[in-house]
Amino acid sequence: MRFLNLDKSKCLRHIPDVSGLPNLEKLSFQHCKNLTTIHNSIGFLHKLKILSAFGCTKLVSFPPIKLTALEKLNLSRCYSLESFPEILGKMENIRAIQLEYTAIKELPSSFQNLTQLQELQLSNCGVVQLPSNIVMMSELTDLIGWKWKGWQWLNQEKDEEKEASSVISSNVECLWASECNLCDDFFSIGFMRFAHVKDLDLSKNNFRILPECIREFQFLRKLNVNDCKLLQEIRGIPPSLKHFLATNCKSLTSLSTNMFLNQVWFCLLLMYLI
Repeated sequence: MRFLNLDKSKCLRHIPDVSGLPNLEKLSFQHCKNLTTIHNSIGFLHKLKILSAFGCTKLVSFPPIKLTALEKLNLSRCYSLESFPEILGKMENIRAIQLEYTAIKELPSSFQNLTQLQELQLSNCGVVQLPSNIVMMSELTDLIGWKWKGWQWLNQEKDEEKEASSVISSNVECLWASECNLCDDFFSIGFMRFAHVKDLDLSKNNFRILPECIREFQFLRKLNVNDCKLLQEIRGIPPSLKHFLATNCKSLTSLSTNMFLNQVWFCLLLMYLI
């Protein structure tokens, strides 16, 4: 058997031992509203390419996986799922993971074994803790994290000097962190890891200052701070910025706006002279 579809099975409460199906390439049990547990054997189907548990609202945990052929994993709308499965070895075929509308609180350090991952969808989750080694994932370019209740780093160095000397920039080009309850400390803890970003969405957050360090984002083309109602100061502008969105920033003073515009004119003048 190569394909097994158990979608919308109302009476399904447990995925049994599937080790007798070693040729499975696609396994789907979407919208199984009463599913609560999954047998560990599902993590060792070495020919499995597509795995979807979309909409399994009572599923609390997922067994460890070592799915070397897996290309697509969808765990979105598993509202009760609190943790991402441990990755037991390198998985080099998966490009995208969808985890929207889950209760996931953290990603394990073994997440780095997804060596070719390009896109991570984590919107509408809770307080999410990202492993600091996520910056070592060279293929990860899109990190979508709308509507988190908070953002934290796991394995964060407490020694500031050691941390400063070990910061490595990720290759993330698209970082969307709208409505994630980000405050000013977001910029001092881990923000510089994303120095290669090109599209940055920080709209609907709670920081008061867009700090001067934003100037170091040499590749940033689009910056969105719409509806940041506590934003008072803009202290820097990236040198390659093309699109800047800052509507409904009610606390932004006219003085700060004028200072920002002066920075824009200065950058344009430099570009003209060069």
